[in-house]
Amino acid sequence: MRKLLLPFLFVLLALPVLAQSSILTFTAERGEYFQVEVDGRLVNRTATNYVRLDHVRPGKHYIELRVRSRHGVYKMGQKVFVPDRVEANYGVRTLGRSGKAYLQLISEVPLAPVVVHPPLPRYPDRRPHDDRYGDRYEPVPPRRDDDYYGSCRNLLTGRELDRLLETIHSRDFESTKLSIARDAVRGSSIMAEDLKRILRDFDYESTRVEFGKFAYEYLCDREHFYYIYDLFRFDSSVRELEEYTRRR
Repeated sequence: MRKLLLPFLFVLLALPVLAQSSILTFTAERGEYFQVEVDGRLVNRTATNYVRLDHVRPGKHYIELRVRSRHGVYKMGQKVFVPDRVEANYGVRTLGRSGKAYLQLISEVPLAPVVVHPPLPRYPDRRPHDDRYGDRYEPVPPRRDDDYYGSCRNLLTGRELDRLLETIHSRDFESTKLSIARDAVRGSSIMAEDLKRILRDFDYESTRVEFGKFAYEYLCDREHFYYIYDLFRFDSSVRELEEYTRRR
């Protein structure tokens, strides 16, 4: 009897290695926020620019994305193949002003072998979960929660930005340009790369600093505020902006 139990026990211990799942990650290369559905199941209710899924079944999966950019919300669907025991990293890419998005495989990193230990006593899992889909995806917490919806409402579109730049460029006085830019941004939100385009139309560094502080309150992707720093000639201007953002 003991001879029969030993092979059976070895098979049981080896099952976790044979059935090891994979990892799937999605990263927005330009910082856009998105939601992910895997095989029809919504993974992250709150949009974020990075999603990591553990315990993904190897094989084919259908991925749906809802990407929010300054051009609006774009939906796309794409089939991907996840090999066994790898971490598959995909980049979420958007195509300029078209608002189109697609997935690009960045890397597939083999996972380290699982070290088999004797099984520990199992206790009831009191956490509610949905077993209808078989797989239990575990996304990492989003980097921003309600702040995403609060600072990305009424996002300035590409067409609106072009009209704003034309209007600013047609004015000669710096104070008039500043007033127009404030009126355009107030009550909406803006992306960091678009803020940089507006700042280029100001002639004086002091005006750029003043509007940079003002626009920071309406910035959708505040983590990219540093994009504008290379527009300033003086380090003191950059330090002033950094101090302002730290206080906020």
